[in-house]
Amino acid sequence: MNYSDIDTIAAFSTPPGESGLAVFRISGPESGLICDKLFVPFGTRFPKPSDMEGYTLAPGSWGDMDEVVLACFRAPNSYTGDDVYEISCHGGQAVRQAIFDSVIAAGARSAGPGEFSRRAFINGKMDLSAAEAVMDLIGAQAEKQAQVAFRQLKGGISRTVHRRVDQLYGTLAHLEMLLDWDEEEERAEDRATLIRELDEASVELGRLSATFVSGRVIREGLAVVIAGSPNVGKSSILNALAGRDRAIVSPIPGTTRDTVEIDLTLGGYLVHLTDTAGLAVDSHDPIEREGVTRAESALEEADLILWVVSPPLPCVSEREREALRIDQLVAQGKPLLVILGKDDLRITLPQEEDLTKYAAQRFAGVPSMTWSDKQEGDLTRLRDTIITFIGYGQLQPDPVTRERQATSSTVGDMESHEVLTHARHKAAIDRAIALVTQSQMDLKNNLSFDLVAITLKEALTELATITGDDVSETLIETIFNRFCVGK
Repeated sequence: MNYSDIDTIAAFSTPPGESGLAVFRISGPESGLICDKLFVPFGTRFPKPSDMEGYTLAPGSWGDMDEVVLACFRAPNSYTGDDVYEISCHGGQAVRQAIFDSVIAAGARSAGPGEFSRRAFINGKMDLSAAEAVMDLIGAQAEKQAQVAFRQLKGGISRTVHRRVDQLYGTLAHLEMLLDWDEEEERAEDRATLIRELDEASVELGRLSATFVSGRVIREGLAVVIAGSPNVGKSSILNALAGRDRAIVSPIPGTTRDTVEIDLTLGGYLVHLTDTAGLAVDSHDPIEREGVTRAESALEEADLILWVVSPPLPCVSEREREALRIDQLVAQGKPLLVILGKDDLRITLPQEEDLTKYAAQRFAGVPSMTWSDKQEGDLTRLRDTIITFIGYGQLQPDPVTRERQATSSTVGDMESHEVLTHARHKAAIDRAIALVTQSQMDLKNNLSFDLVAITLKEALTELATITGDDVSETLIETIFNRFCVGK
């Protein structure tokens, strides 16, 4: 939708519904004059809204509707970069509607989705990656989500991308300097230097791209699926992690027929936990078969699979079918942890039912852990294992990986902590990497410097789409239309 950037816009920044307070925001060149018409300050020491300077907070009344507090934020030191007035009023529906109607009648226009943030972007108050972080911060359900979003809001991604942009501009300047030379003056070492510079840039961009694996999980949450044969204790594990009885637990096989999904926070990370129907089922019951189908669908979408095996072990054919499915998932690259359940019963079982020996023989190389909801410490170990996976991207990180992570977490350089959380950003980085790689190949193949420069400029354009330094109006509209009204 096309809006004029010089209109005065207005909307509630707080969500609809009854509340103690609500905040109404007005931004634009006429916002002060509109408030002059409708706001009556308490006492003569408060100026009328259009005469307020800097940041001013004034109690008063809004017509005959409500007692409010009016806050003034003068341009350019406001969220949008324009004059902004915020009205804190009582949050009842009648009051909210009356204030909205009065402001619109006085000359403002109802703001569209994300229009305040769009104004901030247009006025240079934030770049595009920071604007996207605004919605991430609003939608954050877990501490790590909020921390990463806030860091990006403060320019974390922008600074990281601009480092790479500056690096590539340095190489481009070198290229353009060489373009001024005669071809006869070209030296082999010049090409070698350019190739080395581009290789360094490609490596750094590759490192940034690789952070999307953990960044996506931080922003979207880790999808953990609990799977296995019927009646092995899957629902007990879900209930233990949830800290409440969310799924029905019964000794009757096939109790869970549908997926049971809950969200929880572990170590500050958002986790989407799914309990599934038993998989090794030959059933004529259409509902049970549908449960198995949904379980398989959940496995395809999982970031981490907790596969539960418990005594007594099934017959040989069932064991082979289960082992084959685990092998298939591991071959697909699915991170999988075999949970050896009901470990409190191990001392009462015959040797042939010893799950640790069975897992060591049949699932060699697949991470596993023993589990019992009756054994103190097992729940903590399971939680810690999931948190470790989120932090390292591995269930059993090697000492080198742990050392690298520990070192980077103490480095003062902000870039060592920055991660990509948006697929849009990763796609732009990957396209830039491809173009930088193409530039290297062109140099190695002795293509002219002017052609290499064109390709390198295309790589810089891709990086500019992340921050909005070079971006289409269509993309701007697409991004801000995802925002809520009032932000």
